[in-house]
Amino acid sequence: MNVKDLITRAGAGVIYILVILLGVLGGRFSFLAVFGAILGVALFEFYRMVEKDTSHAISKIFNITLGGLIFFSVFLYLENINSYALLVMILVYMLILIASAIFIQRKDILHGIIYSVFGQIYITMPLSILMLISYSYQNNLAGEGYDWVPILALFVFIWVNDTAAYFFGTLIGKHKLIEHISPKKSVEGFIAGIIFTLLASLIFGRLFPEFSTLFWMGFAVVVALFGTLGDLFESLIKRTCIVKDTGHLIPGHGGILDRIDSLLVAVPAAYLFLILFLSL
Repeated sequence: MNVKDLITRAGAGVIYILVILLGVLGGRFSFLAVFGAILGVALFEFYRMVEKDTSHAISKIFNITLGGLIFFSVFLYLENINSYALLVMILVYMLILIASAIFIQRKDILHGIIYSVFGQIYITMPLSILMLISYSYQNNLAGEGYDWVPILALFVFIWVNDTAAYFFGTLIGKHKLIEHISPKKSVEGFIAGIIFTLLASLIFGRLFPEFSTLFWMGFAVVVALFGTLGDLFESLIKRTCIVKDTGHLIPGHGGILDRIDSLLVAVPAAYLFLILFLSL
């Protein structure tokens, strides 16, 4: 990689981080806007990648629109504005898919339904749970409403894990982690990622003592482990679809889906850890 490409990659990475921080630290409406946009782009990249040269019976626009409405419905539920919108959107989505299976006369209609639903499970559900994490955290500590601390921790732990794994994997990595899925990932990088994520958790333990250091360490390990799993899973999808990147929105990094692949699997695991810890 030459100097120009390195500068481009670094600049794009900084802009991406600033956008994420705006969404996380700017409050619930900023979160809704930024991550709603990320959801839309990620769904577009996923459905385009899965479709590839085949035009499915169920359009990308339909799936992206319904994914956005489901995401917004979660916000309405958490804000106590409307308790029924989420169920209505899910029901409408399922009814339209069922109607498509009945009335559209195409042999691949079932494939279209499967890829439609999987996209929502893979992308829309984790980003909706991401919103749920912030509200659950605050509700169990000091009142109600949006709180950015657990979301910030999630992203920081993912970034630290990815950066340490890449750096040490490139520097000293000799043993492949799962070569047939991701040839560049190494055992050494994997271990380094967990170690440095744990170190980052100690900083969060000092800055945000609402939870114990033990909690932050456990949270960090969960994010690092499942974040790596998410990265590997997206690599498997790309290999299956025979694509290098899901998009070209972020120069030097690929698409949005390439940037949030770790997040998508880490979020449900992190939420489960959070509610189990709070129930103790």
